[in-house]
Amino acid sequence: MKKRCFAMAALALVMVLSGCTTGIIYTHTMQPLTLDLHSTKIVPTGGKGDIKHLVLIYPPLSAAWDDAAIGDIAKKNGIQELYFADLETLRILYIWNRYWVHVYGK
Repeated sequence: MKKRCFAMAALALVMVLSGCTTGIIYTHTMQPLTLDLHSTKIVPTGGKGDIKHLVLIYPPLSAAWDDAAIGDIAKKNGIQELYFADLETLRILYIWNRYWVHVYGK
């Protein structure tokens, strides 16, 4: 009986620590910022900008820094015609968050 309980606890721990999108400890996802992709051109060139975000429960504190504005990223990377953008999110314990905005165009 003890071995069975230990196996179930180990399985639950593995599921929690896994990199699935609903993970409590660690989450790493990528999603489109553009919803209408019907006539979007696919291009390999692009740029990237990021935001770091720290959230503390006690004392209550939320701080974010850096820039991920789509227009600013496009200008920095010489993109004059923007086709689409993606948002990549890395979250650890919902305390440390990092967001990357990927822009694609020519």
